[in-house]
Amino acid sequence: MTTTRDAPVEERIRAACDPERTTRGTARDTAELLAAIWRDEAGPAEACAEVRAVMARQIWPHRLSSGFDRTHRVAGRTGTLPGRRNEAGVVEAPDGGRRAVAVFTRCDNPELRNPRADRVIGRAAAPAVDALRSTTLGR
Repeated sequence: MTTTRDAPVEERIRAACDPERTTRGTARDTAELLAAIWRDEAGPAEACAEVRAVMARQIWPHRLSSGFDRTHRVAGRTGTLPGRRNEAGVVEAPDGGRRAVAVFTRCDNPELRNPRADRVIGRAAAPAVDALRSTTLGR
C-alpha cells in the first residue's frame, strides 16, 4: 500500500492543496485556536505554554512582523505551498495587549520565494490588529 509520504513530491503537493485530502481550516478558525492557546484553554496549561514557546522561536518571522515595528513581539507559524502563503500568530503590542491574527493568501506565482507576497501578509495583519486594539487575549 502506498502512503502519501511515499508518493512523488508533485502528488504530495497536490494532496496538500486539496481540502478533501488534508487538514484544513479558515484564518478565523486558526486565530480562534491561537487565542485559546494563549489563554490556556486549548489544552493543559503546560502544553499551551510549549506551543507559545515554539511559536516565539519562529525561524522565518518576516511575514507577520513586516507589518509592525520592533516594539511589537510576534510569535507565529508560517505555511507555504505553491501559490499559497499563510502565517498565523499572536502579536504583542508595547502595552502588553495580545491579539491573534491569521492571514492566508493565494497568488498566481508558485515560487516558494516571493518577498512581495510575504510583505502583503504583514500589511494585512497590521490594520486588523489595530482594529482589535480594544480587545486582548489577556495574560
